[in-house]
Amino acid sequence: MFKGKIVTLMLSGILATNISPIVNTFSSDSIANSSEIIQNELLDTGISEQLHTDTSDQQTETSDTQTDDSAHETLSSSEEGNESTTESSDTAKKTSKAEAKTEDSALITTREAAVDGIEVSSWDTFVQAIRDETVTKVVLTGDFDNPSNTDTSLTNYSRKNDLEIDGRGHRVDFKSSSIQLGSPTGSGNFHMHDIVLNQRYGGANSEDIVGTRLNYTNGGKWRYRFGNITTEPDVQRLARASHSEVTVYGKMDINTRAENFYLGSLKMADGTNYKGNVNYYNFSIFWYNVAAADTSTGASKEFTIGKNCRVDLTQSQTTGTTYPAVYSYYQALTVGENSTFNVNMPGNAVRFDMDGAGMTIKAGAIVNLTSKQNSGSVVAYSNDNNYLIVEPGAYFYTIGVSNQPLINLSANGLGTGNIRRQNNKLILNSPAQYDIRNLRDGYTAVQVAMGNYTDNLFQIVDSDIDLWKLATQPLGPSDETYTKVAQFSVTGNGSNEQISATTSGLNSFSQKNYRRISGMNQNPVVEWVPVTDADKTIKARVIIGYVPDNNGLNADGEVTYIPVYASKNQGNVTITDTRGKVTKDLLTDENGYVSYQSESFNLAGKDMQATAQRGPWISEEVSKYLVIDVTPPEPAIIDSGETLSPLVKELSGNGEVGAIVTITLNGEKQTNTTNVSSEGKWTLSLSNLNLKKDDVLQIFLQDTSGKVTQIPDPPKTNTEIGNIQPAEEYAYRDAVFKAATKIVVIGTLELKNVPETFDFGTQKVSSIRTKYTPNVIGNLIVSDTRGDEKNPWRIMLKEKSPLVSDENSLEGQFYYTNDEETINITSEAIPVEKGKLTEDGEINLSDSWNDTEGLSLQIPIEKQLLGTYKGTLEWTLEDVP
Repeated sequence: MFKGKIVTLMLSGILATNISPIVNTFSSDSIANSSEIIQNELLDTGISEQLHTDTSDQQTETSDTQTDDSAHETLSSSEEGNESTTESSDTAKKTSKAEAKTEDSALITTREAAVDGIEVSSWDTFVQAIRDETVTKVVLTGDFDNPSNTDTSLTNYSRKNDLEIDGRGHRVDFKSSSIQLGSPTGSGNFHMHDIVLNQRYGGANSEDIVGTRLNYTNGGKWRYRFGNITTEPDVQRLARASHSEVTVYGKMDINTRAENFYLGSLKMADGTNYKGNVNYYNFSIFWYNVAAADTSTGASKEFTIGKNCRVDLTQSQTTGTTYPAVYSYYQALTVGENSTFNVNMPGNAVRFDMDGAGMTIKAGAIVNLTSKQNSGSVVAYSNDNNYLIVEPGAYFYTIGVSNQPLINLSANGLGTGNIRRQNNKLILNSPAQYDIRNLRDGYTAVQVAMGNYTDNLFQIVDSDIDLWKLATQPLGPSDETYTKVAQFSVTGNGSNEQISATTSGLNSFSQKNYRRISGMNQNPVVEWVPVTDADKTIKARVIIGYVPDNNGLNADGEVTYIPVYASKNQGNVTITDTRGKVTKDLLTDENGYVSYQSESFNLAGKDMQATAQRGPWISEEVSKYLVIDVTPPEPAIIDSGETLSPLVKELSGNGEVGAIVTITLNGEKQTNTTNVSSEGKWTLSLSNLNLKKDDVLQIFLQDTSGKVTQIPDPPKTNTEIGNIQPAEEYAYRDAVFKAATKIVVIGTLELKNVPETFDFGTQKVSSIRTKYTPNVIGNLIVSDTRGDEKNPWRIMLKEKSPLVSDENSLEGQFYYTNDEETINITSEAIPVEKGKLTEDGEINLSDSWNDTEGLSLQIPIEKQLLGTYKGTLEWTLEDVP
């Protein structure tokens, strides 16, 4: 048996690449030092001003939105007269009460004296319970309305004994009525809680939900408690409690047409959440309309917010700008520890009208004072011996757009002009933070005294001081910055302005030069400019603190805080990149930025880290930024190089682990796709493509990092899936993304296949030279895909190793017969076939082999020896131009 082995020869093509480059004002010129302050109760006739003026002003102002003094006195006298008439005949009162109990015996069960906790679910039972002095507690079991706008069964009665009304969350519409309190026979306690209230204004009897109808003698004998109350917008006032002490607690949502309260004094229990608004008249939220007598329950004249409270005071009316939130005869406004006090008024937010009145802000408290007007101070000292003291650890913000100093220690009666005031003080003692910001160009933050007087004191203790000049944008970096100033004070003004400061740079301070004065007193924070893995320019910004924006308390009941950025050289930053390199001493520019040029790109998915220092203030935490992945994978490496035979049905190569592999053919995207394995390998089928010479395949790798949303200008190579290689080289930021790998389809002349075995079988010895024809396993195939560049070719054959047995050799006994001749095959290669294809394709030369053509073995007699023979033939394809 004779067998041959196969050796094939493939002709290599040419390696080729193709790379292309790729954001009605009320004013007064009052000059009097003292004032009688009148705030009128008005019938619902479109009149919408309170008279809060100096005595001299009353003689000259003729605005048709104000009611004269005689109208006010007439209304007050009338109401007080009602109370006097009610109390003038004790016999009449007793008779009236007895008749009411008799008539409504079916509605209210007769009880013994001091009945407590009667349940009511209708207006009639509610009224009768209030008129029954033995009932000291009324519990609502349902919602109900006053059935008549003219019903006087409640309004004409003067309640004397203590009373608690527990609403249990129910709603009562009083219509044009209210609860009148007379001279108390008990301890004088009125307590209303957990109730929703509505009302319809209809004259004097509906000026409030409850009160003594301006009978100040009676008012000074009562104490009020209100808790968890909601008033609907038609309520005129919750209570007129002149001379009285009022305590509020829980959740209070008080929205009234006029003031929420008249007061003698007010105490807000710890943890109270109070939201107060005036929606119709141009009135204050709380009006201390008269000075409480020393013998009255409200004698302290205080407005005290307890600890951990939230207080929001606003006006939604738009007819005037005169009055502060808390007005007139109060003595001391105190914001308790860790409480928040937000005021956003069309006029002054805070005004001190009494001699010696003032405001104290306790540790941890946050005070936001904002005014919408442009012609008055946000904080006006309108008398002498006034004070505003920010205690250590408190936050104090005053913001406005005004042609007056935002805080004026020498303000007139309306806070809209200047008048000499004496012994007034503004002291910021180790505040957690403060900001006094006038948004009106050319106008100041603070005025200490009028003209050239030496009056009053403005003092800052143990705090940062940042200063913005009149022409500097108030939300940009400051012009001057001083950290941890031990003591700074200003007295007087003009030629008598005196400065005392422990920091020398502040000795040249003058109040007339600055629109904003602020102290951050916070550790700086690094704000990153987004960093991508295509950036070598690294940039960040230093925030030295956060303060309220220009709007103060907004319509949603929130205060939005905005960053304050470092000024030039104010911040010093240290950055550690994703490769561990540390860059120190980066100083802020005039806009608070730091930047530097990195030697290499940072690694996507890893953190940049930075800390900042501003004088003694150092970042508490490291600011981190996760580097954004915008860079596509590196181009694929093709196992077979960058040229391809059109007959190849599969590609393989290396790439970024997990990347998606896709291709285009002559620029058109194909459906062929696969993924790079965890070993970095990929294989892609091309069996569906009909490739021809000069076609261009481009292999794209795409990562799965997703859509980039952190920056406004992501590269065009970023998609919903991730980053894909560009078709041509693409410059982005500091990087150049390489084009996807291209493969050019080239023609090849290829000996695609040769027979595996020539099996001559088992033969008998002959007496003559004998020709043997083999059984052939396999084919002899030539492929030529060189297009128009085809040349003739030929196949060379030689006996690489002769047929031999253990005892014999048949060297030189092979013959090959083609269609022209028979050729002896020896150890020297000799042409046995030749041809030229007219079209790309292949030819199977072994198809013509038979008994007369192809390979044969011719053995002479003497070589026909017993044995098993093996040998090897070598086929070679040659291009023969």
